[in-house]
Amino acid sequence: RQFLKTFTRILCLLLCVLLLTGCGINHRKVYDDSVEAFADGDYALAAEGFEKLGDYSNAATYAAYSRGLVLFDQGQYIAAEPYFAKVRNFMYGETRYQYCHGCLLESQGSHQEAAEVFLALGDYENATALYHYNNGRWAESNSDFETALYDYEQAGDYSDAPQRLDALRTQVYDHAVLLKTEGYYQQALHLFGMLGAYYDSAEQARICKQHFRDARYAEAEILYNNGDLQGAYDIFISLTGFSDATTRAEEIGQQLGIELPSVE
Repeated sequence: RQFLKTFTRILCLLLCVLLLTGCGINHRKVYDDSVEAFADGDYALAAEGFEKLGDYSNAATYAAYSRGLVLFDQGQYIAAEPYFAKVRNFMYGETRYQYCHGCLLESQGSHQEAAEVFLALGDYENATALYHYNNGRWAESNSDFETALYDYEQAGDYSDAPQRLDALRTQVYDHAVLLKTEGYYQQALHLFGMLGAYYDSAEQARICKQHFRDARYAEAEILYNNGDLQGAYDIFISLTGFSDATTRAEEIGQQLGIELPSVE
């Protein structure tokens, strides 16, 4: 009976040794196969292998990076973000993390912060377009329509940038027409100028400019007739090139003892 107990113990020990030895060989083989898959660009296969190895060697780092690459290549940037967050100091982990983090910020509506992240990435992937899109969203929310129009145009066909650009152009155009109708020609001129070649904005801008100059000229005449020579002079000199404003400025300037600057 004592012999059987001793024999059983020895057999168990041998089995444990064999199992441990076998596990070590399997880990090494899985690791090598996974490294090979990673080198070949088969990141899904590499991730599956590395994820089986737990803390073996640097498998955990490779596993997170590989899984992040799989999701990144699929365009699932938000899902990839936590994987790259674990390996920011490994290979291109930091750059990919920043890109994914920017996408996360965008999805959360933090457009100013997202714009800053994408701007810092320079020409990585399509970060430039993403910068303009997010900066445009932030600018629009702050009623900075000039910046928003420019950025949406620069964002190209990213996300809903074309739709937002068209909607904002329509909004700005309608508001400019209203201002023009109500006689606020200078403000309307500025908005039509922002729109460039959109619809008939260039012609509308020309009309507003004419109305604005006419109104300013008339204002200068009133000031002159009321004895405010300096006020009249300031307006006429600002209208250089329009009607006889330059001549009027010279005449009033002589009365005030002001010599007009020579034009070369």
